Amino acid sequence: MNSANLSRNEIDNRFKWKLEDIFPDDGAWESAYTDLKNTFPQLSEFQGRLTESAESLLDFIKKMQRSEELLGRLYAYAHMKNDQDKSVAAYQEMYERCSSLLVDFNQSVSFFEPELLLLSEDKLKTFFSTEPKLEQYRHFLDNILRSREHLLSAKEERLLALAGEVVQAPAEVFGVWDSADIIFPEMEDENGKPITISNGLYGKYQQSADRRLRRDSYKGLYKPFIEHRNMLAANYSAIIKNHIFQSRARHYDSTLEAALDSNNIPVSVYHNLIKSTNENLQPLHRYNKLRKRVLNLEDGVHDYDLRAPLFSTANKEYFWEEAKQLCVEGAAPLGEDYQNLLRKSYSEGWIDVYENRGKRTGAYSSGTYGVHPYVLMNYNRTLGDVFTLTHELGHALHTWYTINNQPFVYGDYPIFLAEVASTTNEALLQQYMIDHAADKTEKMSYLNAYLDKFSQTFYRQVLFAEFELQTHTLIEKGEALSADKLDELFGQLYQTYHGPAFVLDRETKALWSRVPHFYYNYYVFQYSTSFTASFALAARILKEGKAAQENYIQFLKSGNSRYAIDTLKIAGIDMTTEEPVQTVLDYMNKLLDELEEML
Repeated sequence: MNSANLSRNEIDNRFKWKLEDIFPDDGAWESAYTDLKNTFPQLSEFQGRLTESAESLLDFIKKMQRSEELLGRLYAYAHMKNDQDKSVAAYQEMYERCSSLLVDFNQSVSFFEPELLLLSEDKLKTFFSTEPKLEQYRHFLDNILRSREHLLSAKEERLLALAGEVVQAPAEVFGVWDSADIIFPEMEDENGKPITISNGLYGKYQQSADRRLRRDSYKGLYKPFIEHRNMLAANYSAIIKNHIFQSRARHYDSTLEAALDSNNIPVSVYHNLIKSTNENLQPLHRYNKLRKRVLNLEDGVHDYDLRAPLFSTANKEYFWEEAKQLCVEGAAPLGEDYQNLLRKSYSEGWIDVYENRGKRTGAYSSGTYGVHPYVLMNYNRTLGDVFTLTHELGHALHTWYTINNQPFVYGDYPIFLAEVASTTNEALLQQYMIDHAADKTEKMSYLNAYLDKFSQTFYRQVLFAEFELQTHTLIEKGEALSADKLDELFGQLYQTYHGPAFVLDRETKALWSRVPHFYYNYYVFQYSTSFTASFALAARILKEGKAAQENYIQFLKSGNSRYAIDTLKIAGIDMTTEEPVQTVLDYMNKLLDELEEML
C-alpha cells in the first residue's frame, strides 16, 4: 500500500490509532487542560509546610501525582494528534501549549524535592510509622532522598541551574554544525553520475553489494569531519570538562559515578561490561574473518565492508496481515497471554499503521497511565518494517503490563530498561525467522542479519563506551585531548575490537568525531546493556521455557517499583556480573557455527 500521498482522511480507520480512548474529542481535551491549570495554585500552597506532618506530605504527593497523570494524558493526546498530521495548525498549537503547561506544573512543584531533602531521617521514620498509606511511596521517596549528599545550598543550586544552557553549548554547537553547516563532497552514484553525498545516501550505500559505492561514500562522508578535526576535538573536550565540572560540584568521585547515579547503576556494571567484552573479542574476530572469506576481500575487511550483506536474497514484501502474524508467532515463547495482547493491539486501535501526508516519519511507542499504549508506524512491507513492528510492540506491552500492575507512582520504567523488552521481542522473532526459513539461502541471510546486530549493536556500542571512559579519565587526570590523541585512542580500540582481518583506514580513526551520543554523558553503554539483557533473556526463555517466561512477565510488570538493576534480577539477569555478556557471546559463537556449517 503506497499511502505516502494520501491525506489522513483517505486512510481506512482500521489502520488508525484510536486517540479517542484518551479523550473523546478536542473539546474534552480543552476542558481537562483548564481543570489542570486550576490545580497548580493548590499545589503551590504546600510550599513551606510540606513536611509539617505525614498527612501533609501524603496529601501533597497524591495531589501532585493526580495532576501529573492528567498532564500525561494531555501531552499524549496532543503529541500524537500532531504526529499523525503535522500540517494541522490546531494540533501544533495544542502540542506547544502542553510544553507551556509542563513548565507551569514544574514551577508549582519546584519546592518539593528541596523541602523533602531537608527532612531528617528520624522524622521520616516517624512519618512512615504514623501514616501507613505513605508506605506505598517508600521507594519513590528513597530514590529522591538517596541524592541528599549531592545536594548543594540553595544559592549553589541556583548557580548550577543558571549554567544549564552554557554547559550544553558544545552539544548544541556540534548539532548545528552537523545538521546545517557541514558540506559533503561529490561522488559518482551506481550509474556513474555525480551526486553529493548525504547521510541518507551513506546509509544506503554502506549496505550495497558494490564495494566501490561503499568505499567512496565512506571516504566522502568523513572528509568534512577530518577537515574540521581540531574544532571537533576542542568541542568534544569542552563537553567532557563540563561533565567534570558538574560531577565535582556535586561531590562525586568521577564523571562515571555522577552519570550512572541518576538510575542508581553501580559503576561496576560499566566496568564489567568493558572487561567481559574485551575478554570475548574472538566471536567478532571470527565474524570478520568469515566476512573477508565470503566477500572475497583479499586486502582485508575495512569499516565500509561491515554493513554489506553477505548473501543476496530477493526483496520479499510482507503484507500487514503477514507482519502481524509473524509478530504473534515470534512471541510464542512468551506465552498465550502475551500473544493475545498482541492480537488485542491489532484489533483495538493501538497502532497507526500507514504513512499519510504530513505524518511524522519513523516509528515509536507511546503511552500514558490509565490508557492502553500506542504505536506509530509508517509500514512499507519490508522485513525491516516487520522487525520495527515487533520492536515497538515490545515497548507497548512493557507499558501495558506496567500500567496495569503498578500504581501511578511506579507506572513507568527507567531508561536503563527501556530497550530490553523491545529487543527481546526482536531476538525471539529473529530466531523464529531462522528456524522457519524457506530455504538455505534465506536462512543464511537471516543468520547474517542476526550476527550483524551482535557486531553493530553490541560490540560497537561497548567500543564507544570504552572510548568515552578513556577520554573522560584522561581529562580528569589533567591531560589534554588533541585531534591526534583522539584519533590514536579510537583507532587502537577499533583495531583491537575488530581483529587481524580488519584494516584500519585514516577515516575510521576519525569516527569518534561524528558520534552525537558522545555529547550525552555516558549514554551509549545502555545500548549494549539492553542488548545483553534482552538476548540473555531470550536465550533463557527459549531454553528454560515456562519458568523463565513467568519471570520475564514479572519483570514487565515491575515498572519503577524497584531500581533498574534489581528489576532485571527478577527476570534472572544480574548485570553486576560478567555472566550475561558471556551468555550473549556464546550465543554469537553458536550462530557462527551454524552459518559456517552451511557454507
